[in-house]
Amino acid sequence: MNTAAVHARPRYRRQPVPTLAFTLVELLVAVAIGLVILGLAVPVLREARRPPITQATKDFLDACQHARSRAIMEGRTVQLAIRNAGRELTVEEAPQGVLGAANGVSSISYKEAAYPGSAPSFAREFPEEILYESIDVNTVSFLQSSATAVRFYPNGTSDQFSAVITWNRAEPRLITIDMMTGLAEAKATR
Repeated sequence: MNTAAVHARPRYRRQPVPTLAFTLVELLVAVAIGLVILGLAVPVLREARRPPITQATKDFLDACQHARSRAIMEGRTVQLAIRNAGRELTVEEAPQGVLGAANGVSSISYKEAAYPGSAPSFAREFPEEILYESIDVNTVSFLQSSATAVRFYPNGTSDQFSAVITWNRAEPRLITIDMMTGLAEAKATR
């Protein structure tokens, strides 16, 4: 065998083969985009499946917090009005010089009322399947009343309030407002 012939053969250079994989940077960018999309989608999906009793409880607690904050920040009495058999909540300025748990609340819906000055700063409606088992303001029952109100005062206090709401009579929730702090809380009663 001729060794010169073996060494004289031209050497072929291998052409670089294109890789069929992703780089680490590309993978990290794809994961980051996926996490952002997931982060945006989860709250929306969670809200979509919320049962009416949970939404009603959240709306009631939000209304109480809004009324208390507004009373403290504005330095005047604010009321959480409950109308239409408890299906309608509004936070509005309390009328002056009216005493008692009814607080001079009109049973006219905020949608139909012409508000002199400003409309309610907070308004929510409950679905028809949400029912009240009790509504008590300052230990007086207002379950059969067309309207009532809970007052929140500038010093952070409020009227005493308790209500039991249900959804299809299956999940009762007790909502209370502590009159010394004006803070609302909700808990399941069963």
